[in-house]
Amino acid sequence: MPSAKPVTIKNSDLRSLMERLIKAGGCKPDTVSTVANVFYEANLRGIPIQGLNHLLGFVRNLKSGKVNPDGKPKLVKEGAGFAMIEGNKGPGVLAGIYAADVAVEKAKKSGFCTVGITNSADIYMVGFYVERIARNGLVGLCFTDATPAVHPTGGMEKMLGTNPIGIAVPTKGGDPIVLDFATSATLLTHIKYAAAHGTKLPPDVAIGPDGKMTTDPNLALQGAVSPLGGHKGFGLGLSVALLSGALVGGAMGHGLAGDKPGPKGHLFMAIDPAAFGDPDSFRKGVSAYVTEVKSSRKAPGVKEIRVPGERSFAERERSLKRGTVEIDPVLWENTIKLAGELGVALPSLGGAPKAKPAAKKPAKKAKAAKRRPAARKAKAAKRPAKRKASAKRKPARAAKRKAPARKAKRRR
Repeated sequence: MPSAKPVTIKNSDLRSLMERLIKAGGCKPDTVSTVANVFYEANLRGIPIQGLNHLLGFVRNLKSGKVNPDGKPKLVKEGAGFAMIEGNKGPGVLAGIYAADVAVEKAKKSGFCTVGITNSADIYMVGFYVERIARNGLVGLCFTDATPAVHPTGGMEKMLGTNPIGIAVPTKGGDPIVLDFATSATLLTHIKYAAAHGTKLPPDVAIGPDGKMTTDPNLALQGAVSPLGGHKGFGLGLSVALLSGALVGGAMGHGLAGDKPGPKGHLFMAIDPAAFGDPDSFRKGVSAYVTEVKSSRKAPGVKEIRVPGERSFAERERSLKRGTVEIDPVLWENTIKLAGELGVALPSLGGAPKAKPAAKKPAKKAKAAKRRPAARKAKAAKRPAKRKASAKRKPARAAKRKAPARKAKRRR
């Protein structure tokens, strides 16, 4: 079982490693930085599962052919308040950013825009895209479905994905409100890490193969993740699948699984507050209500009421100030494995396993270590003769040295 101690890595080293892994996976130089940025931002915000962890899966999908490294998003249909984008099975990050920007541009002209994406790949951290929309003064929404991992209420088979929802609302002079959550009680990745670390799951987040609730992650991997909040989460997850799947011509459920998954879809929306009134008054109203909520009575032991996105923005600021982020030891071992397969050098980390290219260096030290004991033994053999010859001179010299030693103790 791996150590529970996380690995600390410099932000610059992490960013460089991410870009080199993506490039080794086959992405072209002109897209590497853009794709890496989404994963990097997730790690800065303390969401490593959406960061380095998902990056490893993305690179493996590139190598297996599930994602086309040359695939670029293309606008294939549009109107004043809508657009359809063909993802060409390329990196979902590129399609997601393009969709967010198209939605902003059209919404500023028509007041509202819905953008569908089909034949894409995973876009990962949905909050990244809706925040992008909100930074432009608009309300942003994003829906995307995933491969089956969640059982429906009353069922015990994996039928739905964790199907996240993203909503972002601009505020007056501060960070936007950013809601980014899965419609499942936990994530399949959390269960995998719990199994690797030998820890228990929280109650009521997963079922075993017998359909009963379990806290054993190994049984949960044979069963299914539970929907968030029972029937409410199931309803949300199902709705997300329909909006980002059927509505845009994308596959759903088991159609997204296997070696040759069907077309993956996403749905984006942008709303311009100016379509309903004064946008500045809207932002002031948002900020005023947020302040009111945060100023309300706190439960015992609670220091602060935080709104969606507040924790991640604060963690991002701390990460940048600190200059480092922490990586789960299991995730780091998986990173070492993939980097070794791709021939990508790893940064030198204190306490972390070293990259394979550096494995030959200790051999030289080992040879030097073998020579040292022999040399020491030879010197030790000569010492007795020298000691006998100078034994008569030592008492006088030792007596002279003792007095200064006493004075030195007093000075301390």
